[in-house]
Amino acid sequence: MAKLGEKTISKETARRFLLSINGFFEEKHGKKGTLEAIRQLGCIQTDPITIVHRNHHLVLHNRVVDYKLEYLEELLYKDRFVFEYWCNEKSIIPMEDFRYFRYRMQNPSEFHSPFYERIKAQRKEMERDISHALSEIRKHGALSAQEFEQSGKIRGKLATKILNLLWDCGDLMIERVEGNRRYFDLTERLLSSRADAKTISKAEYEKFMIRRYMKAYGLVDTRDWRFGWLALKGCQRKAIVDGMMDAGELCPVRVEGVKHGYYVLKEYLRLLEEDDVSTDGRVCFVAPLDNLLWNRRMISEIFDFDYSWEVYKVPEKRVYGYYVMPILYGTRFIGRLDPQLDRQNKKMIIHSLLLEEKPLDKALVRELVGAIERFLAFHDVYDVFLKKIQPNELITAVMAELKN
Repeated sequence: MAKLGEKTISKETARRFLLSINGFFEEKHGKKGTLEAIRQLGCIQTDPITIVHRNHHLVLHNRVVDYKLEYLEELLYKDRFVFEYWCNEKSIIPMEDFRYFRYRMQNPSEFHSPFYERIKAQRKEMERDISHALSEIRKHGALSAQEFEQSGKIRGKLATKILNLLWDCGDLMIERVEGNRRYFDLTERLLSSRADAKTISKAEYEKFMIRRYMKAYGLVDTRDWRFGWLALKGCQRKAIVDGMMDAGELCPVRVEGVKHGYYVLKEYLRLLEEDDVSTDGRVCFVAPLDNLLWNRRMISEIFDFDYSWEVYKVPEKRVYGYYVMPILYGTRFIGRLDPQLDRQNKKMIIHSLLLEEKPLDKALVRELVGAIERFLAFHDVYDVFLKKIQPNELITAVMAELKN
């Protein structure tokens, strides 16, 4: 039964809308475009796995035509236009939002911090070492865990725990990264006058997070356990949605062929109604933790595509591969890619390239090969080893295009 004022849209309209707000139809360039992409997305999830370039770099590669890893490094550690903190897990976030996240930093007992709960519980036992770490950084500038280990004052693993805890609580920020070594400095020193000192209340923080979440996801799903990136029960999510609808901030949306209803921010209604959004038919290899894929159930319902990142599955339970990435073609997911970067030999190994499209289209093959070439160039390799390709007729077509 339709709700009062509920808007009904097709799956294709929903797909165009989601891809549009996620920046897949725009051409951004350079470091400026990189910052624009981060601001448009609201946040980009980071991940330490380096089977190819890390997740956040893959996300930006699909939004910024000439993206380079150093663009983000400069935005993080030189320009300080973005910072890293908890949002959709650990994420890259625009600096203008820092004052809201400052509330969470200053009230750590109210929030669950992945990986750091045990450290927070041990804080009293570590007070002397925490004071020493802060004193040394205040005196000498940015330090890494290795400097504390070498000095013999704090053991290496304990120093790492302390620095992570102080980062979680906002006392420290990462000043720079050298290889795998992170250097921490005082937040007040790195941001100085640029940090907004205005105190944010809990209500302001929660309101900001809920709206930021809704803008990032596009179609709001009350079933999502990460709703608002807050620990909310189902009844609380429903109450928030009902209140925002009463206030005229949120509108119900029904997608044809989908049983469950969604919601959209009022400010997105015009974009949702646009039928002339240009979809260029470009092929993209979508990062496993790309913003578009955060709600896997929504992807299944709207794109008719079931995706599971198999990196944490034991090998015998993997269906498509360790680092399997969905292949997007225009507004459709058409297959999966399982890549691995061989850094030593400067080669890209494609363990599998599986398409669900039948019959094959020449334009698709050209776009697919173009995407492979862009992916190789992005990783600074020009040699590719294709292990498994399906359907079989794709092998000859792809190899012929790659030779050309």
